[in-house]
Amino acid sequence: MLKLKQIIAQLPQSDFEKITDSFKKTKADNYQLLLNAYKEDKLADSEIIDALNISSNSFYVLKSRLFNKIQEQLSENVFITQEHLIKQLLEVPEVCFNMPRETAIAFLTKLEKELLKFDLHNDLLVVYSALKKMHLYSEKYFYYSQLFNKHTALGLSLEKAEEILGNFNRILGQYSFSRNQQHLDTLYFLKNEVNNLYTLNQSRQIEVIKYLIELQLNIFCEENKGASLPTADLLQNARKAFSELPESSAHKKWEIVLDFLSFEYYVSIEEYKAALNSYEKVNENLSTLLLYNNIALTSKFLSSKIKFCCELNRIEDLSENPKKIELLHDSEDSHAEVLIATYKAMLYFKQKNYKEAINGLNSILNTFSFKDYFHESISTKLTLAYFYLIQKEFDLVEITLKSVSRKIKSEQLEKYYYVLHLIKIFESEMNNTGSAKLTSKNKDLFILFNANNKKSNEVLVHLLPELKIKYQS
Repeated sequence: MLKLKQIIAQLPQSDFEKITDSFKKTKADNYQLLLNAYKEDKLADSEIIDALNISSNSFYVLKSRLFNKIQEQLSENVFITQEHLIKQLLEVPEVCFNMPRETAIAFLTKLEKELLKFDLHNDLLVVYSALKKMHLYSEKYFYYSQLFNKHTALGLSLEKAEEILGNFNRILGQYSFSRNQQHLDTLYFLKNEVNNLYTLNQSRQIEVIKYLIELQLNIFCEENKGASLPTADLLQNARKAFSELPESSAHKKWEIVLDFLSFEYYVSIEEYKAALNSYEKVNENLSTLLLYNNIALTSKFLSSKIKFCCELNRIEDLSENPKKIELLHDSEDSHAEVLIATYKAMLYFKQKNYKEAINGLNSILNTFSFKDYFHESISTKLTLAYFYLIQKEFDLVEITLKSVSRKIKSEQLEKYYYVLHLIKIFESEMNNTGSAKLTSKNKDLFILFNANNKKSNEVLVHLLPELKIKYQS
């Protein structure tokens, strides 16, 4: 504050005039009087106090607020747009070497305050690096050196958290296809890694990442060991964390992922009407949703969408031409590739274009290796068998069913024994005589299948509504 007079004296004429004009528009006479008095440097503080007719304490407050307003002018409200922010950061070297030291420090400290509001650690490094060098001969040098080191650590922590989130989603995709315990253990390990990072560096961005990981464990896995909160509460807390991010934050664009997870949660508990609002938001962004595959396992939306639309009878949402659908995605993402092909096959099936539906599923089986992903191969092969069944291509139904039942029986995969009930239903359909006894038996078998087809072992999410109509009604 002692340097306020010096800073005003060093203000470029253009900045001084802008500040003066703003005071005139707002009729801030006291600010204008003090500004002019310090610019002219003819009156002592005691004389200015008398001219303003205020107390010494009020004069100190007035000086403090004037200093803040000058800082705002110097930083030009940098967060109006992202372009302004980048411009201000690029101007830091010029400010440091072409403006009086006191004015440059005022500019940088204002910029520091704005960046701190939004946890922009990497951008703060530019500011702290400059402030550190400007205080080389001052006792504040150590202070700014420590801040530089702190935000270096925070920036690295955020990068590490994003790396963990990406690996988490890659492993989650593998777990979704395999239901392998080793993959699940890795997911919990990665969850703990992010929690440890957040304990050390509690930034809002890392908090958001922590929520995205925990939500996916709750929604997509059998259980979330040591879950901090119920899923509904986690969604609410995550929404609050997103709302506190600035509009200019890159992480703000991730909020569509939270809408996706909210939709998946309500579908998983069969609260379809509660899922409607989130569904509308996500489906509107479907063309780019799969590009968020490093943020969440967004390709799951494709199978959940089919289930949701069938449950709420939104058949019009499944009537689009699969050939005209543009789903931008990473071609190296096998989870997305398989679910896109399955989604398009189901659209063809709903539109009674059975030939294209069958070709789509056969294309998956011919191009993707399910060697380590038997869980997902059950969904693909049984869907294909059902399509063949509708077409009465019974030889192909039998071949497809045998490849699944043989593996379950030969490798004694007990957790999939319930799938054999559905296979028996398809086999009986091939010899269907239309008898009431056979229909009743199939209903009983489907009840057994459906009762065991839950969370960790669930298959055929996209086909279940169709099967319920046929074998449960």
